[in-house]
Amino acid sequence: MKKKVAPLWKKIEENRHFLVALAITLVVATFYYFAWAIPQTYAESTHIGFEEGRMDNHIWWASDARDYRDTGDNFFGNTEEETILYRRPWLYPLIVGAVRNFTPIDPDYSLWGLQLIFWLASIVFIFLAIIRATGKIWLALLATVVFWTHPSPIALTFHGMTEVFNILLLSILAFFVFSKNKQKDYWLIFLMSLLLVTKPTYQVQLVILLLYIIIKSFKKWQTVRFWGKIALALIPIWIQLLLTWQILGYAIISDVAGVTLKYWTLTRVYARAEGVSNLPEVATVVETWTREEELDYLLNNKKVTFSVYVNNLVKESLLADSYIIIDKDNSMDIVIMTLNKWHLYLHLLMLPLMGYMLIFNRKGKWEAIWILYLTLLIQTLATGVSSDQGDRLMITGLPLWIVSYSFVFTKLKSLGGGVSSVADESVPS
Repeated sequence: MKKKVAPLWKKIEENRHFLVALAITLVVATFYYFAWAIPQTYAESTHIGFEEGRMDNHIWWASDARDYRDTGDNFFGNTEEETILYRRPWLYPLIVGAVRNFTPIDPDYSLWGLQLIFWLASIVFIFLAIIRATGKIWLALLATVVFWTHPSPIALTFHGMTEVFNILLLSILAFFVFSKNKQKDYWLIFLMSLLLVTKPTYQVQLVILLLYIIIKSFKKWQTVRFWGKIALALIPIWIQLLLTWQILGYAIISDVAGVTLKYWTLTRVYARAEGVSNLPEVATVVETWTREEELDYLLNNKKVTFSVYVNNLVKESLLADSYIIIDKDNSMDIVIMTLNKWHLYLHLLMLPLMGYMLIFNRKGKWEAIWILYLTLLIQTLATGVSSDQGDRLMITGLPLWIVSYSFVFTKLKSLGGGVSSVADESVPS
């Protein structure tokens, strides 16, 4: 027994600074979490908190959350509600349904507790990702503060929606992308597949990642093992396709994109172009339009479409407040909006720097930054199609840019060196 314990203790001794830093981070973050959550329990016009008798209203307040609940209950035969797996992919409803079916205590509090664990686990993986990327404990400490001080993910732990789980998966992706494991590429495909069956907005990212890995692995094209591993990594997708084929008679990841385009973009474009202020009235007009008719209308009104898209992207996503706080004078909502504004300024400042650094760096850890930053950009641009969702669609990108910016921050010295060397060559002696 001593022989087994000794190596483990030695490992702990060698990493004691790292472990202490992570422990302190988790303890302080937990105190911070409850410093927001407990007062919000008694605040007006909010759907956050532990108040008995209202937790079910918090968790299932949004229609999306009720969809996940009913679909999850359907998995375990606990409801007569029709499953909508063709719109809400299977992974998160399965988690919700399992919690509600197997927990020995109140299922609503159980789901909140699980999502609190997701939030804490995200801190751990962001911390580990930055250690892997930079090797700097102080930077991991500082960068994780940027994550856990944002109140929006804290608020979302009280709701039965995918965002907190989405954040965890992206944090794990950020951790694995710096791995030196020979099977890393397959794990990345698997993680992106899990993201896709959590939120269908990751279809483009998965296709790009697949193409990149297949192209760079061209020497393995003739081996059955290579394609077999890719097929295994895509198992979450196969499950979704099989389930929807059984329900609908044809396979689909999700039809939510079409619904979003029609009712959250097209209706607003039509209202502006035709001078109609009543959106429900517009919804009845476009309800029977085909996809071709929708696209034709959007293309025939390019300026209005672009204006609506930019408004959705900036005002209703990047600069939005919390989706679940109704009172705009709520202190939590004010902090959320303020942080979102400063984060947008940071993104605009970092955009040219990230572009410059990525153009001239592709190998080693820069490959990981390419994957993370491109995933972030596509995810962010996709939010412009939706509206009235607060910041919940873009807040999930926190792990992606926190890790990416932290890594680039450590490379600023080499950037300065490059400029100096060019200047020295240009100036005659």
